[in-house]
Amino acid sequence: MSVQVIGDDELLDYVLEKDFEDTTSRVILSAVSHFDDGIGKGKLTKLLRGKDPGFILSGNFELTEHFGRLSLLDRDQVLDFIEALIRLGQIEVSGAEFPRVSISRNGKRSLKKGTFIPALIPWPLPVKHIPLPNDIELYEDLKAERNKIARDERLPPYCIASNLSLVEIVNRRITDPLDLPSVPGLGEARSERYGERLLSIIQKIG
Repeated sequence: MSVQVIGDDELLDYVLEKDFEDTTSRVILSAVSHFDDGIGKGKLTKLLRGKDPGFILSGNFELTEHFGRLSLLDRDQVLDFIEALIRLGQIEVSGAEFPRVSISRNGKRSLKKGTFIPALIPWPLPVKHIPLPNDIELYEDLKAERNKIARDERLPPYCIASNLSLVEIVNRRITDPLDLPSVPGLGEARSERYGERLLSIIQKIG
């Protein structure tokens, strides 16, 4: 059984959690807020797409891993989002010769209060089919534990495990930690760091 969702595989965790345009806008605002003196649109676009060698060379892997989630969007699509956020007053532009963008007071308020951000974009996203969990109750329990871990780590939930990864764990009924790295989106590092807590939920049920 599957359900149609608008979006690409690596963005499905955004789409399933909330509206795609709102959550993608929130990711962009969060990235911009890290730069007190602003950041150029080109550099910001590279960072958001995970394609900024400057950040990689500087060893700032946290930012590239955290914000490089928009890699399936092309440069123009990311710029469309940035321009939409400028029009909405969520992002400010300063500097005539070398413009830099920074988060505005409205943008900070939107992030803090979780206000919906209607950043309308002029292009449609493709429709994908994704699997549904065959045990909704177990899936919700796993999701709740994932969200607790995210709060403990002060990270967005998708940095712990995407919803699609949780569906895979449920449908495969994984109980052995050695099987976790084979789950799409987890890998060795996340499995080692968060696997024990996630699998404890399944082990409680037996």
